[in-house]
Amino acid sequence: SRKIRDMSYKRAASFALLAAIAGWFGLRRRVVTEMIFRSGLLALRSPRFINIATTAAILTYTCRRLGFHGRRVGYLFGLFFSVVWAIYYRYFVREMPRVKYVRTMWNAMIVEKAKLQKAEFCPTIWAFNRHAQTIICLVVSSIEFLWDDEIEFEMEKISSFDAAESENTQTLHWASFKDIRTETNSSPQPIVVIVHGFGDNRYHPYIQRICRSIHNSGWRAAVFSYWRFDFGETRDLEAVLSHVQERNPMAPIIAIAYSAGGHLLLKYLQATGKKTPLVAAISCSGCFDLPYTIENIVENENVSYRLYLNQQAKVCAQRHIAHDEAIDRNALFTVVRENPDCQRLYDKFLYSLPTYSYKDEELHQNFPSYEYRKQTHKQYENQAAKHMEKVQITTLILHAEDDPIVSDGHVNWDEVDANKSIITMKTRRGGHVAWYEGVLPFGETWCDRVCCRFISGVLEAHSQTTFMVDVITRLRALEYPPNGGGGGSENKGKMEKKEEHNEGKANVKNKGSHPQNTTREISLTACTPLSTRAALSRPYAIARICSASDIQDIKAALS
Repeated sequence: SRKIRDMSYKRAASFALLAAIAGWFGLRRRVVTEMIFRSGLLALRSPRFINIATTAAILTYTCRRLGFHGRRVGYLFGLFFSVVWAIYYRYFVREMPRVKYVRTMWNAMIVEKAKLQKAEFCPTIWAFNRHAQTIICLVVSSIEFLWDDEIEFEMEKISSFDAAESENTQTLHWASFKDIRTETNSSPQPIVVIVHGFGDNRYHPYIQRICRSIHNSGWRAAVFSYWRFDFGETRDLEAVLSHVQERNPMAPIIAIAYSAGGHLLLKYLQATGKKTPLVAAISCSGCFDLPYTIENIVENENVSYRLYLNQQAKVCAQRHIAHDEAIDRNALFTVVRENPDCQRLYDKFLYSLPTYSYKDEELHQNFPSYEYRKQTHKQYENQAAKHMEKVQITTLILHAEDDPIVSDGHVNWDEVDANKSIITMKTRRGGHVAWYEGVLPFGETWCDRVCCRFISGVLEAHSQTTFMVDVITRLRALEYPPNGGGGGSENKGKMEKKEEHNEGKANVKNKGSHPQNTTREISLTACTPLSTRAALSRPYAIARICSASDIQDIKAALS
């Protein structure tokens, strides 16, 4: 009886701890508490859970009928339930991701170096349902931050693109650990810029978790705490990345974006093309079509998700009002109070701003009275999902097919897979910005592990290419010294005559053909004159050469 009493006390203490955590979340956000209970009920009502429980009950009844009376019914049922659950988990839950990409030499090298196709996903054994992954595991995983070392963030203010008119600034938070200050200037150590999701901040568990993984990998983490409630405006992100590149010219820069931040990052990549300081980019559970995503949640998902989105939209609007110096705050506060719905709040908020992305001034003048999605229609016509072919740097997209917020049908995956700069990794399970693993959802997630593998593979391939380009440049310098030294004028004259002779042979060979169709053998050394040495010292220039698919792309990157 004493052992049973002690066991009861331990169980009661565990349930009390979980109840306290749920109550703490409830005090902060009532919607979160409601989502926890709803997701738990949905998990219990799922056909898989019912089938496993039914199988365990049948096995228990069979054992009792066969004369196994030495054990209690509850013990037998629990034993059979655990065994059937483990069998189902082993053969139907664990999975290998499906990796798709255009098989260029650069993509194949990254996939092999990062071992992306071997990154097995083993969800939390008792919470692999999409609602359990998205909500319950998020709440339970927050326990680890009660005893984990706190991350300190050093704030850096950066001028916004409209700073000349309004003196607006954006904030970049550099993560530091255990009183070790992160160097923010003039260091060759790789930098990972993190873009958070819809209404989140640097203290959200998935942000702190990826910051810790980046730090353990030996890189620097910086969180872009954007406040502008306009997910089509990319000039703030451009200003921040340019600032980081100017302060750290020798450091490779990678960007990781989550959820709605993925839309912001993809729009930026589409707008800049190859003219970006980024070496690579990652989108985790990225939302590439905001209107479609919100409509899908409202029509097909649990009402708790819609309530949560409404709450987060209000947070985004209030954050914008607090930081924007060029707006009428009272008028926008009125907009927030009168529009509790996420879709209408975002549309009316954009309309009320003095300027926003894709604003049609003529339409605003012709129709001065507000109509839902009329004056702002260009904002919705230029979603990231419609221009995926414009992404021109190496980008990894992680997505779970059971994502309850960003559905699998919000983007044409065939168009995404056709882009030679994009590598996609999809899993059947994982929820939204979740991918929790292990018996308890603590520590590094599958998403964090894959992101670090991908970054490591890119940096390794980048270093090898830098070494090869450096060797070729040195050989070129020895072959054609800038001041006539090394080889002497006699050797130089012989080389010039040899080049003239080869050019003459090529002209005779291709005589009569169209000038644009003239075939010539071009070596890589011919594309790396000494004048490009300074450009080749920049990491993003090497990245453009790495991802080039032919000699013309290499020449364009060097120019």
